[in-house]
Amino acid sequence: MNDFDNVLVNVKNSFRLLYSFNSRLLDLMKYIGKRFNLPYSGGWTKFSASSPKDGKGSLDNWAWDWLNLYLYEFHFSKEEIKFSIVFQADTGKWDSEVDYLDVDKFEKAEKTKTKLIFIFSNNEYWDMDMALDDKYMGNEYENEYSIENENKDKIYCKIFELNDFKNKKEIDQALDKYIKYLNKNKIFDITIVEEV
Repeated sequence: MNDFDNVLVNVKNSFRLLYSFNSRLLDLMKYIGKRFNLPYSGGWTKFSASSPKDGKGSLDNWAWDWLNLYLYEFHFSKEEIKFSIVFQADTGKWDSEVDYLDVDKFEKAEKTKTKLIFIFSNNEYWDMDMALDDKYMGNEYENEYSIENENKDKIYCKIFELNDFKNKKEIDQALDKYIKYLNKNKIFDITIVEEV
């Protein structure tokens, strides 16, 4: 087997691994939506410029456009409640403070984190650019923060590492921590449905 054949085997295995991982991530999002009784209402890639969809897309798009779950917002909403979970596969770009295309200069994967950023608002204010400011995206970050607009409306954010969601027990513990964080900020709009 030559070098290119070895690369192709690694690529095939990588796609299979990504399929399994993405399937588990989607199951996690479904579970959280059910536990919070919030229906999923769409998602948006936050890393690529223009994900190929609906038979469109250009072959001149950068490769990140074809890997849109690298940084992705899963949005849930109900009445006035806006809630998103942003999946961040890798803090490597932000840890090294390099350009999106300098993948070889990203921090080594062994040193980076995979995060879930929970974002909540129960008012009209919703600013994902502020919620996902670079200062929250790297390896060193605040676990909890809020963003306020000129009208004193707030968005509340809490960051977890994906390691906090390994199994049902740990998922439920993380969700309890999130509810306590909201309650500490006098927000009682989201409650946990006991059994799903």
